[in-house]
Amino acid sequence: MSGLLEVTFSVIALIRILSGDSFLEEKWKMDCMLTMGGYVKMAKSGMEFLKEKRYGQFIQDGQLVAPANAILLFCRVWDRLIEKGNKIVSPKEIVWINGAPGSGKGTNTRNVMRALNISLRPIVVSDLLNAEEFKMKIDQGLLVDDEEVTFLVFKRIFEEGAGKGIIVDGYPRTKVQVECVQLLLQQFKDTPPHMISINLLVDERTSIQRQLGRGEEAAKYNMKVRKTDSDPELAHLRYNKFLEETYPFLKSLRKFTTYYEIDTKGSPVEVRDRIYMTLAKKEL
Repeated sequence: MSGLLEVTFSVIALIRILSGDSFLEEKWKMDCMLTMGGYVKMAKSGMEFLKEKRYGQFIQDGQLVAPANAILLFCRVWDRLIEKGNKIVSPKEIVWINGAPGSGKGTNTRNVMRALNISLRPIVVSDLLNAEEFKMKIDQGLLVDDEEVTFLVFKRIFEEGAGKGIIVDGYPRTKVQVECVQLLLQQFKDTPPHMISINLLVDERTSIQRQLGRGEEAAKYNMKVRKTDSDPELAHLRYNKFLEETYPFLKSLRKFTTYYEIDTKGSPVEVRDRIYMTLAKKEL
């Protein structure tokens, strides 16, 4: 069902509730009241789509190509990029790299660069979020606002990757961010960049061993140790949080990008060779 139809039925439900429509069952009334805030938000989104012609590019065969909230967020990010004077030129290729905790994204991103012959330095989302306001959220195990992360990532993509190949390490991580990747393709539908998604995976036992080993190594040199790298239980929770909350959204990237899952268990040389062999099959 399209976003516009959802809005229509939501508004009808609100009208009936507020007018005391007797045919509605009490339980259904209560369910609607509990989600009234969501209905109102959807109605507002629907009005935006009715008023603004520019959203038409995100409608195909009478259906929205992504949920209304993702389209509105994407358009707000796009407006900010234009207001900041960013030159909007599509990269030739964007490689999105994500992975389970302990999958060795830092080391293996360099292997991906060599395998795909990409020379530009990667855009590392964790580096973009080094501002104090973001650090506080990250230290508490919270995700930074989708709109802010998307703006920071897209800004760097257009600043550094225009007309070239570029790697993004750590984006997308949420459902809305995945939808923004899809909308970015839609925005450049006449000259779309080739998009590759690489998901680095590792089993739970290896993940926890590597997280704790990384913490021990950092402590040895008096470096700051991430909480999850010093507590086995937190390392376990971080791994499961990835599997339950991030991995399902990453898998949905296979619908509109060239998608790879690569097992990073093994020695650095074994993993490097596995990456080379996997990406050598990519379609150019």
